[in-house]
Amino acid sequence: MYQPAPLDFAQPAASASDAALAALRSSPAFLYTPLPCWVYDVASRTFLEVNPAAERVYGYSRDQFLGMRLADIRRPSEAARLGGYLDACGRGNAPPAPRHWVHRTRSGEDIAVTVDAVDFPCGERAARMVFVTDITAQRASAVENKLLYQCLESASDMIVVTTADRDARGKHPILFVNRAFEQRTGHARSDVLGHDARLLQGPGTDRATLDRIHQALADWQPLTVELLNYTRTGQAFWVELSLTPVADERGWFHYWFAVERDISARKAAERSLLDQNALLEQRVAERTRALQHTVHELEAFNHAVSHDLQNSLNGVRGFADILLMRQGSALPADTSRMLGLIKRSADQMHQIVEQLLLLSRISRMQPRPVAIDLPALCRGLLDEIAGPAAAAPLPGLDTDACAPLQADLPLLRSVLQPLLDNACKFRGPAPARIRVSTRPVAGGLVLSVADQGMGFAAANARSLFNPFFRLAGARGLPGLGTGLAQAARAAQRLDGWLWADARPGLGASFHLYLPQAAAPAPIPPTPPTAPGPDHAL
Repeated sequence: MYQPAPLDFAQPAASASDAALAALRSSPAFLYTPLPCWVYDVASRTFLEVNPAAERVYGYSRDQFLGMRLADIRRPSEAARLGGYLDACGRGNAPPAPRHWVHRTRSGEDIAVTVDAVDFPCGERAARMVFVTDITAQRASAVENKLLYQCLESASDMIVVTTADRDARGKHPILFVNRAFEQRTGHARSDVLGHDARLLQGPGTDRATLDRIHQALADWQPLTVELLNYTRTGQAFWVELSLTPVADERGWFHYWFAVERDISARKAAERSLLDQNALLEQRVAERTRALQHTVHELEAFNHAVSHDLQNSLNGVRGFADILLMRQGSALPADTSRMLGLIKRSADQMHQIVEQLLLLSRISRMQPRPVAIDLPALCRGLLDEIAGPAAAAPLPGLDTDACAPLQADLPLLRSVLQPLLDNACKFRGPAPARIRVSTRPVAGGLVLSVADQGMGFAAANARSLFNPFFRLAGARGLPGLGTGLAQAARAAQRLDGWLWADARPGLGASFHLYLPQAAAPAPIPPTPPTAPGPDHAL
């Protein structure tokens, strides 16, 4: 509380009140005190004198003050409160003097104040001197602190505040915990204040995480970690701990502020998800083994049936040949014709069985990559397709855009042979060319075989790779419709896939994606029809 210097008002008894006020105006203690000060008439509650500090704080000049009453520097509710208090004082039954008042400046700003009043000798007039202390900033700080405390108390997360420096025991004593901390941990606030924050740690708390926390404390760095804590009764629970050092305006750290969010439910959900994933992976592995076993059984069955069927077909073909050789001239014409049909049907069935066996063999082949000269391979395959007595000249072969590659030679032959055979078989009447090229893509390359033949409708692109499927335009041409199925199966064994695009009358293009490339490039494959393993089935 400000203690004003004593004023000397000793005057002759005959001095008037004006003389007392004049003496006050000339007093250095009145003029130079930093506190607003005034004298008012108790009866009329008008200002009799004010000091410069009052003019500065309230924004009124001395002349303006002297024409005002005490109520004029208060809002209406405060003016009524003051009036009631002064009226009670005048009746002799004054209540305890209020310490805090709210005054209003000329600009309309409210300021919180405390006042100290003393009676002022002013002749026969009853006067009182008032010293005013502005506590607006203190009140605002108190309100802010109270609000902050209420927020901390009401937070759903646990909040712990400790000292920044270690005490003599090498610990960070707890200075504050909120209500959520008490509720979740079972520790009463009075029991943990002054104790080290490590009281929540237990046997399952991760040592490496604690080392990270200790390092952050040593470096005065914020940190967020997940930590296993324990309640007062020993129940484990998980928290997400966010640790922040708190510094003053000079940059000196005084406190550690910790927010601990209970994440036990989330951790339990994560554990449940991991368990479900592990169970799912186990079931997938079991189903995969069962499927592989079934596939192996089917392949073995297909191989065995194909061999048995082939033996029976060989018998049919052989007996038909014997009958034709021994009895051909003696048999009626219809009988000879039917025996010829039987032999041709058996030959066709024999070819089908051979193709099924080939598909089975391709499915069991293990890739062994080697360096391949693609142009030489394609020229050799075309020579094999033409044979020693080619009925028509071969299409021209363009391999200028071929790059070296690594792949299994037998499997790659199984892909290219049907593609080149189709390019020769379905070429148009005009001189045609086959273009074989490669282009690098992300993680591999795409090998393309394009022709200028009859092409096909886009709706048939998927069906082409089904065994025994033949286009309408292929009637009368040799083949069983298994070549592209063979190529697709070989592409799968190469860990790639095969797809096609074409337009009727404008040729066809077949594309093989191979994941192992001699020179990878960053451009992914962009076929006209979306590639994928399903295109090769």
